[in-house]
Amino acid sequence: MSDSTQLADAYLLQSALKTDPPIDVSKSKSVAYVVDANQGSYNSGLITIDATSQLTGSRGFGSLKDAYITLPYVVTAKSTGSTDIAENINRFACALKCNVANVVDSLTVELNGKKIVTETEFKGFWSNLRAMTELSQDEVFKHGADMHLYPDSWYSINFSGVGGPTGDGYSNNQLEKGGKLDSTISQAQEPIQFNNGFFHRLLLAPPIIDSTEATGANSWASFDTTATKQICQQNGKGCFREYSYSNITAANGSTQDAKKGGQWFYMLKLRLVDLHPIFKELDLLANPQLKLRLRINAGTVEISGTSTSMRLESTTMTSGQTCPIMIASAASGNANEGLLQASAKLSFSFGPLGNAFTPTSQIGEYFPYTTSRLYIPFYHLKNSTSIIQKPLKTIRYHDCFAQMFTKVAGISPTTPGSQLNAPFALQVSGYKKNVKYVALIPFAETSAGHFEIAHGTPQYQSPFDSAPWTCMPGASIRNFQVQLGNDNVFSSSQEYDYETFCDEFSKLGAINGDLSSEVSNGLVDSMQWSMAQRILVADCSRLSQKDVPQAIQISGINGSATGMNLLVLVVYERELEIDRLTGEVHRTD
Repeated sequence: MSDSTQLADAYLLQSALKTDPPIDVSKSKSVAYVVDANQGSYNSGLITIDATSQLTGSRGFGSLKDAYITLPYVVTAKSTGSTDIAENINRFACALKCNVANVVDSLTVELNGKKIVTETEFKGFWSNLRAMTELSQDEVFKHGADMHLYPDSWYSINFSGVGGPTGDGYSNNQLEKGGKLDSTISQAQEPIQFNNGFFHRLLLAPPIIDSTEATGANSWASFDTTATKQICQQNGKGCFREYSYSNITAANGSTQDAKKGGQWFYMLKLRLVDLHPIFKELDLLANPQLKLRLRINAGTVEISGTSTSMRLESTTMTSGQTCPIMIASAASGNANEGLLQASAKLSFSFGPLGNAFTPTSQIGEYFPYTTSRLYIPFYHLKNSTSIIQKPLKTIRYHDCFAQMFTKVAGISPTTPGSQLNAPFALQVSGYKKNVKYVALIPFAETSAGHFEIAHGTPQYQSPFDSAPWTCMPGASIRNFQVQLGNDNVFSSSQEYDYETFCDEFSKLGAINGDLSSEVSNGLVDSMQWSMAQRILVADCSRLSQKDVPQAIQISGINGSATGMNLLVLVVYERELEIDRLTGEVHRTD
């Protein structure tokens, strides 16, 4: 509608003539929770939640669309070198990476005993792409704290092949203020060295439990002194357990807490719709025969350095693929300034309901319960005739296949120089039908020239890097083409940033295909995409066939000065038929 005159008048008239009907749908609502079946064992990183038996006979209709999981997650910092660290650790020493879904490596979903969603390595990275393209800024404003989703800035990314104030490799943990813009001809890095998203996630650090419990959190009277721990435990807030420096320098073995510098106890909330889009369609089920199996990222990172520098010694993953924490910078004014010294090492261990330094038996005094839980709202409808008369529902949903290709687009030199111009041609394993789109995510190939010691550590396992929310900064891929069957998706290969962003990426998950300027969504603009999140997308929906599996080939040229590892996400449509009264799955593809 091009004529916008008198719209307010027309709206007022229509509102005056309209009679609002009464809304009286349900008579009550209850929320049931299901405890995991791990029986206190979480060392493997695998968590199983079986709602099939625990919800048998429940009244009302359960909504998996607004169901969520609560997961106590623990991060522990410990001095592990031959020399102790030089100072206390504060609560801003680390934070979770952008998007709480990054603590989940993979997910398996069963309905009525049938496996609907299967576990695949790197499939969890799809959650980041969905969040980038589907969420709105208003969603971040309202739920960003719950989701630990405050997007990282591109201009704060740094790189060093050796240890430095922000670490080695790519880093995005800086909180310094900017200097004079372009003060020299040979500007090594953007002077605006402040990652706004990381700053906001640091502020999500839970309340402090003082090392002696002599001071309440934030010095607020409401927390008093010893009341802080009880309040955090009773309300499920989580907390940061502070340790004195004398505890850090204590002899090993004197207590189970010896050498610990701090513990972050997070009570994480994971919405099912953020883990997989199938849950958007499972809105009202009288008997949700649901079983979930989650692989949670767990492991330990070790760093060393000096009072003003850090470097990664190693990343050891005991479960999953992604390091979900970011360690703050050691630069002047940052949280870890002056922390390290010669021969000192600092390790951060992370995991569900405990980690390598904090056993599950120790967390009960900080959490209200020592299990993970699935919360499902049940709505008791006043009139469920419409569902009873037509119980079968056909659900169409997107699923994803992920495959990582390493060292296929050039190998990084020890000292980067000119463009590699390395061609690549990828053949995706297997065949998929009803393909909707293909996404290509570039990560740095780090066998040389990226880390001083931890050569070959993937970007997304570095505690200094914002990956996997971001990918390889400055990634240059040209001649990008996707072939579905024997048809090219693009009439001519994709070359330029503007065409790839405007024609493909910006339309992904967007309201009305990004054609409604009045209402929009998405968290990545063209500059952010070009510099730090250059995920290439190919819309395959026009060429794919519903019942015919097709081969997928991806080609292009890496024009960067370093090598790439390439993650391919193939998103395709699936279908199932479910009985909303019994929870029985009648048909699935």
